[in-house]
Amino acid sequence: MILRAIALAGALLMTTALPAVAQQADDDIVRLPGQGFTKAEARKPRGTPDRLVAGGGLFLSFDTDGDGRITRAELESGTAAAFQKADANGDGHLTAFEQINWAESLPTRDDTLANPVRFDPNLDRRVSPEEFQTVIAELADHYVEETSDVIVIASLKAPKPKPERASNPAPPQGQRPPRGVPGGS
Repeated sequence: MILRAIALAGALLMTTALPAVAQQADDDIVRLPGQGFTKAEARKPRGTPDRLVAGGGLFLSFDTDGDGRITRAELESGTAAAFQKADANGDGHLTAFEQINWAESLPTRDDTLANPVRFDPNLDRRVSPEEFQTVIAELADHYVEETSDVIVIASLKAPKPKPERASNPAPPQGQRPPRGVPGGS
């Protein structure tokens, strides 16, 4: 009787543990695409674009001399300043909450910068200044001109998304859709 109870308890433990193991195997890191939509309150009369490339709003803030170009020196000092601003408690590392709050404070709504996993490749739940700098530098490398080694502000404007085509376009007004098409006879 005791052996039967132990066997039953063991079987119950095994059935509850299996879904957790299966769940862990199915969990993958998901990286969000960048959005870069300029927040309405951040648009200036001089024509700040509605949509910027991923990280574009952050890079705009790095142009300290206002010449429309971001040099490597501006990139490095801007990244250090951004990390200091994000490190709300001043402990030298970012938590996911600090990073998300920092990303929300930027002039753009940018999923790339709001994704804590992107900045924490070793998943230790702490983003060091070096990890932060590496991510920003890798992102900047997408926009640096090869000939001049700078980021040109004008190149940070994102292309407008292509409108999705309707799967069943509406027939011209006054015409009936052909048979077999939804809405037809």
